[in-house]
Amino acid sequence: MRNVNVHLVAVQAEIHPEAYRSAETFQERVLKLTQQAVQDLPEDEARVVAFPEAFALPLLFWLDTPEETLDKPSALEAALFLLGQRWREALRYALRQGVPPLRVFYHLRGLEVWPVYERVFREAARAARAYLVAGSLFAPIVDWEPARGYHARSREAHNLTLVLNPQGTILARVPKIHLTLDERKSLLAPGPYGTQVVQTRIGKLATLICLDAFHETLIEQADAAGAWLLIQPSANAARWRGPWSANPREEEGTVWLREGLTKKLEGREHLRYGINPMLNGRFYGLYFEGQSSIATAGQLLQIASHPTGDALLRAQVALDW
Repeated sequence: MRNVNVHLVAVQAEIHPEAYRSAETFQERVLKLTQQAVQDLPEDEARVVAFPEAFALPLLFWLDTPEETLDKPSALEAALFLLGQRWREALRYALRQGVPPLRVFYHLRGLEVWPVYERVFREAARAARAYLVAGSLFAPIVDWEPARGYHARSREAHNLTLVLNPQGTILARVPKIHLTLDERKSLLAPGPYGTQVVQTRIGKLATLICLDAFHETLIEQADAAGAWLLIQPSANAARWRGPWSANPREEEGTVWLREGLTKKLEGREHLRYGINPMLNGRFYGLYFEGQSSIATAGQLLQIASHPTGDALLRAQVALDW
């Protein structure tokens, strides 16, 4: 048996519209955050870096689109505006693929921005020499093969993320299973269970997107599968110091921390640590806040000092193998 050090990093990130206007600005933003995340870490020790839920979502609306797209009052109106500019193509795609009209947006734009999303986070994982969870994007599950190139595997669209290894290889495409009301209204579909736990050279890692990590059954499955680390990319569209949506007599952030990773990790057979990176800032009519954290059972190892703005949290943990 030997002792192995692993560095856990949560990237708390604020939405900066200018970072999503081109592939170059998005790459610059991601690589800068990644470089800061692993700066001064020992090169011969393993790292896990996690970006927040919906971090890549603005790409659908702002990457190489007209300036007026940013000024629309809602994401729905922005999506309809973009579809209206290419309505013939959208109609053909809907009829050919059997995709409902409004969901066509996720397919057309998702297939366009996916290569940027994938390429940038592959490069980030290689640059950081880290296992990396790439925030999330709203899109169909995208596959690639030589004759077809990038293509959608189904008619659905999901909130999904990528898990990559230090060589920049995708290990898993992980969809969210339990959707919020806003996500259901946005015509997203719940994903299947099956890719949430991956075997790596540093053991099994579990990724449960935001609300999924509050569901006991998914925590149980991740623990039973032998995962030692739970990664929970999150985007919480509520004021951190405001009333909790389920009970306004309680505070959102207080409930989040009380019911979150420190509690979910208690008494588990394998799950020992958790990373909860959170998105911050405004996206059309939604405003995100949240204090990112790194946790073990009953204890926060690190927590961001503020529920807004960028922050990088790091914790070194020792595993016995």
